[in-house]
Amino acid sequence: MAFQRSAQTLVTKKKCIPELARKYPWTRPQGDETGISIYNFYTRSKLPLILSTEGNLKWYVCGPTVYAEPHVGHACSFVRFDVIRRILMNVFDINVVFMMNFTNVDDKIIDKAKKVGQTTEQVSSHYESTFLKNMQQLNVLRPTVVHRVSDNVQNVIEFIERLVESGHAYVTGQGSVFFHCDSYEGYGSLSRMKVLPSEKTMFDDQKMKPQDFLLWKPHKVGELFWDSPWGQGRPGWHIGCSALASKVFGGKIDIHSGGGDLKFPHHENELAQSNCYHHTNQWVNYWIHSGLVHREGDSEKMSKSRGNIITIPELLEKYTSNQFRMFCLLKPYAMEVEYGENAMKKPVQILNKLTSHRAVAQSYIHGEGPSVDVSNDVLMQHLAFTQKIVRSALADNFDTQQMISALMSLVQVCNRELSKPSNKNIIKAREVYSVAAITSYIDKLMSQLGFNLTSKLESHADSANSSQSLEDIINSVTHFRERVRSFALGGDAANATDEEKSLIRVHRDSHSALLDSTDQLRDKLADTAGIIIKDADEGPSTWHMIEKTSDGPSARE
Repeated sequence: MAFQRSAQTLVTKKKCIPELARKYPWTRPQGDETGISIYNFYTRSKLPLILSTEGNLKWYVCGPTVYAEPHVGHACSFVRFDVIRRILMNVFDINVVFMMNFTNVDDKIIDKAKKVGQTTEQVSSHYESTFLKNMQQLNVLRPTVVHRVSDNVQNVIEFIERLVESGHAYVTGQGSVFFHCDSYEGYGSLSRMKVLPSEKTMFDDQKMKPQDFLLWKPHKVGELFWDSPWGQGRPGWHIGCSALASKVFGGKIDIHSGGGDLKFPHHENELAQSNCYHHTNQWVNYWIHSGLVHREGDSEKMSKSRGNIITIPELLEKYTSNQFRMFCLLKPYAMEVEYGENAMKKPVQILNKLTSHRAVAQSYIHGEGPSVDVSNDVLMQHLAFTQKIVRSALADNFDTQQMISALMSLVQVCNRELSKPSNKNIIKAREVYSVAAITSYIDKLMSQLGFNLTSKLESHADSANSSQSLEDIINSVTHFRERVRSFALGGDAANATDEEKSLIRVHRDSHSALLDSTDQLRDKLADTAGIIIKDADEGPSTWHMIEKTSDGPSARE
């Protein structure tokens, strides 16, 4: 029997239904207290993160529908979740089982396959590989578990069968299966909305109510299909996530995440069908979402359908993965952000400051550069204070923005100590413990969050065909340049007599071409290779590498 809708139901509007949140309140889980607070979209508030299994966290994330190239919006979402995952694992010592699905059965994939003259398997496999490669380039950890809808259709069918048997789904005469939203009183409790789902379907006139959504689509000629109790067909969009997540985690998930555009209808529909399947009111304890990404000057979200995307290879042509990761850390993970040249200036500057500080600190630790007498007590007090602030910030809904601010304050204090006037009467790099402790802490924290501040140098130095490391080569160039520059300067004019100063000026004028050449070499190395040389009034010149943008000079300090 087909169910007909009246004309009155053809157009529906969003309805905010806060009473559902009161009728179906969040229940505090029984389990392991972590000391972390997390924003739960279900309650619209921060709550204590409690694990259902001590020391272990079950996390499901909606993966991509693989029909086109991933873009900066995907990159931002998955880097943000990667940072949170690393914080949980590396800072709070929680074992995270991170599961992701690939939606590789979908109308968009079928349409793309027809357009390019390939099979749906060829299209989905290609874009799945592209996605995994792009995530690796962004240093995003691979999921602990990956499943594909096409590999688990039998699980989907069994999931739907239970919903039909329990009266939460109905079968139409054409072989479609719909979820019966009115059978579940809590529908709308997550998004607090009820609206006709946005997914397109050929079978709207079969639905009992506009908000009912497809669980199973009947077969159409030229499309892939599987046998089922309702005839040949394929899964709808929403059911795949519920069936796959339930296969791995059963009836309880600690964290469920996805992009902000999935709140409704996708996550609402997931929650409804999963709560009904597992006979529970709280299939997921915490729902988190990453904010959407806009191009600078564009009010619309970045999406394939709008044609306003920037692909991940295009992103990495201009910026490094470290720079983009820093961009993702500078705003709360749930906040919408604009991506573009202006937005990327600050993360590039912060990384350059961190890299520069590391180079100066390492020179001090190894007894190079001017001799300064740092205050170890001051530095150790600031380090202890920063460690406390950072841990507190990360425990407060993973506040990386405050963490970065505290870290840069520590760098500023350390740089101030290292910039004190030199003292020729002290031994170089005396009592370096505090500077070494700060450097070690920053290196460890950045590594824990997925950064590698030394990867560029090490990648060159590890070349199997290189008889001399890049570091040795740059040292040789820097020292040669320093000798040429010292000769061209002709001596220390600051402490010279008037007669000596006059001779030095004549010498410098006659060797100005040499001085210009050393400056040009310094600028060339900075612009083309990100190698920054710093000349000191006393002691040898030092150098360090920064992550350089494709524009070259914009990476300069």
